[in-house]
Amino acid sequence: MTVPEPEVKALLAAAGVAVPKGVSVAFADAVADPSVLAAAAEAEGLSAPLVLKGWGGGLVHKSDVGAVRLGLAPYELDYEASTMAAEAATAGVSLEGFLIEEQAEAGVELLVGVVDRPPFGLVAALGLGGTLTEVLDEVVLRLAPISRTDAEEMVRGFKGAELLSGFRGQAPVDVDSLIELLLAVAGPGGLAEELGQRLVELECNPVIATPDGAIAVDARLITREAPDERHAEPPPTDFGRLFAPRGIAVAGASISRPGFGNTFLTAYKELGWGPGTLWAVHPKATEIDGVPAVPSVADIEGEVDYVVGAVPAAACADLVRGAAGKAKFVHVISGGFREASEEGTDLEDALGAAARESEVRVLGPNCLGAYAPAGRQTFLRNAPMEVGRVSMISQSGGLAGDMVKAGAIRGIRLSKLCTVGNSIDVTPGELLEWLVEDPDTGIIGLYLEDPRDGRRLCDALHAAKGHKPVVMLVGGRTAQGGGAAVSHTGALVADHRIWDAISASTGTSIVSTIEDLLAAVAYLQRWVDADIGGDLDTLVIGVGGGASVLGTDAADQAGLVTTPVSDQGQQAVRDLGYGVGTSIRNPIEIGFGPVSDPDVLVKALDPILAIQPYPDVVIHSNVQAFFSYAGDGIERLFPIIETTAAHAEQAWPHSRLSLVLRNLDCAPPETAARIQQTCLNANLPAFTRFAEAMAAVAAAKRHARNQ
Repeated sequence: MTVPEPEVKALLAAAGVAVPKGVSVAFADAVADPSVLAAAAEAEGLSAPLVLKGWGGGLVHKSDVGAVRLGLAPYELDYEASTMAAEAATAGVSLEGFLIEEQAEAGVELLVGVVDRPPFGLVAALGLGGTLTEVLDEVVLRLAPISRTDAEEMVRGFKGAELLSGFRGQAPVDVDSLIELLLAVAGPGGLAEELGQRLVELECNPVIATPDGAIAVDARLITREAPDERHAEPPPTDFGRLFAPRGIAVAGASISRPGFGNTFLTAYKELGWGPGTLWAVHPKATEIDGVPAVPSVADIEGEVDYVVGAVPAAACADLVRGAAGKAKFVHVISGGFREASEEGTDLEDALGAAARESEVRVLGPNCLGAYAPAGRQTFLRNAPMEVGRVSMISQSGGLAGDMVKAGAIRGIRLSKLCTVGNSIDVTPGELLEWLVEDPDTGIIGLYLEDPRDGRRLCDALHAAKGHKPVVMLVGGRTAQGGGAAVSHTGALVADHRIWDAISASTGTSIVSTIEDLLAAVAYLQRWVDADIGGDLDTLVIGVGGGASVLGTDAADQAGLVTTPVSDQGQQAVRDLGYGVGTSIRNPIEIGFGPVSDPDVLVKALDPILAIQPYPDVVIHSNVQAFFSYAGDGIERLFPIIETTAAHAEQAWPHSRLSLVLRNLDCAPPETAARIQQTCLNANLPAFTRFAEAMAAVAAAKRHARNQ
């Protein structure tokens, strides 16, 4: 329902928002006596110039149908009203009344609004306003309700911000009044929060900002009847038995055509699951691949907490119902649901209903399940079983495999990982809530396409802020990627600015690739407990002028600052013989390679960091050069890594170190693996691309700032 503008203005005024002085006249009264408009303006004491607006009939964009007139004198109101009514009728709009207001003085035209963006809830917006809003599309978003800090960052952060400070000789606007207006509309206890679930969209456009204040000269409000919850949320779930089940059943293993179910049986057997703790569910077989088989979950004699469902999509709902009262969790690996077809949507709805009716928690469908080394829980064969404190949630099974296997190569040690696929029951937000409180989880990584419970997810991210670092990779943030996500998990992905708002509001680091996600998690795993601040200062030091420039570019793109080295530090580098034809300001070009001493980096960094302890130091090396300029030159790299890392532990307590191994693929595979293992043994995070390293550094700095 579109609320008439006079009512919207009254709501805004009651909330503390400045609006033009005005008066409303019903359409019927104006038609019966045209002079009533001028009389009403005079009675209200309105001063010319005046603005005349028509309202009603679901009218949204008044200017499109000629329903607004500016710069009028009182005597012009009657004629303009009759002309406006005729033009509106031609456009198929029936006016219900006229609003007469004093015309605001010129200023910077802005848009301030709040919109309901399922599944994330209310989102506040600030941007350039006026009739070109849709064309310019320049807005900054935050989750509502916004804090004062949010409002201040919005005012500083949108692309028209420079207009507020006195652009081309204009007087600067009253920014404080704009911040107060934002809070009145979108802050705690503000109008948006008061409207709650009834709010669809509230838009003040334009808000005119001047040196004397900010005033909402036009406003639109669309509401709905307060929606009923489609389904009540399940009671709080302890996911401990998901990651450490007492018994496991696998439904869907075949006696003739091995598939996913058989693979799961084998993986569990390899981890020591056997008779009395592992069962196959099959309507006819008594044994599959050496594992006892029973006709149904209910026939299992013993404790079973976790059921793997590798049966066809049409059979999944019955499998869940059959687990009622016996199993706590059913993992549905099967696809063919909402992501596939209309028929699949019906099957997914039926599966969700079965979960609610049976009070069995369902993972998926269309996912690979859970992994937790301490609980011997897995969806992979030959998975690493070292226990760490990193936990991850993924809507993609394939990327979850990357998190486990590629993460292990980077030194990531997982505590828990859960895939959720289409998330019809167990959702990312619910799992994140639990992981934030999990004492065995210290760092959290996420891959999401459609969180389904976006607001719950955001609340959990807020809870993690300053407590546990969260790094998130979001698939489908581009137009074409969004289309791919729909076919992958059935997602309807919000535009990228929503995720930017989530990052800004919750302190979550959002990265662009799976490599960046793993890089950031590995870096945080190494440095999360270090008492090092979140200043953006970053030192780039390494081999090659061009590479140093690219490293600096990557730092800038990640939002980092390569602050110049102090004069004393630069002189110290010159004293070592560097600086002729190379950069020593930051980045610093240090030619270490196949003829360098083990302490080459120590000698360069010691005097710099003693005077200017950069929070993060990114070293880069060219592996190719070690092979190109000496026959056995690569052997010199290992003591450089070990000496630098060992010295850093004692001498540079206020700096986080990392190493970019450029051209690592130029080394033979066994040598490349040895280089990476040397870095792991030295507790020195290593990357192969500048972008990964800088994304990781930015994530660590963000977490440090949030604490």
